[in-house]
Amino acid sequence: MSPRGILVAALLVVGVGVTLASCVGVLVMRNAYDRLHFTSAATTIAPLTIAAAILVEEGLSAAGVKSVLVAVVLLVTNPVLTHATARAARIREFGEWTVQPGEHVKTEGP
Repeated sequence: MSPRGILVAALLVVGVGVTLASCVGVLVMRNAYDRLHFTSAATTIAPLTIAAAILVEEGLSAAGVKSVLVAVVLLVTNPVLTHATARAARIREFGEWTVQPGEHVKTEGP
C-alpha cells in the first residue's frame, strides 16, 4: 500500500471512529443538553477528516470540491442547529426560554 493510500485510510478511520464515538456518547448521556456536546465532534472533526481523505484521493476534482463544500456547510450550520435544539429543549422543559428562579448566579462585585 502506498503512503497516499495509508493516509487516506488513516483519515477515514479517524472520521468514522469519531462519528461512532459521538453516536455512543449520544446514546449513553442522560438528557438533551449532555447529548448536544457529543454531536459537535460528529459535525466538525469527522467531515473535515473525510473531506481531507477525499481530497488526498481525488485531488481538486468535482468530488474533492463537493466534499470540502459539504464539510464547510456542516461546520457553519452546526452551531445554529445546536443552539436551536438547546433552546427547544429548554422551552419544552420550562415552557419558556427565560431564566428561571434559582438560576441566577451571584457574582461578587467590587
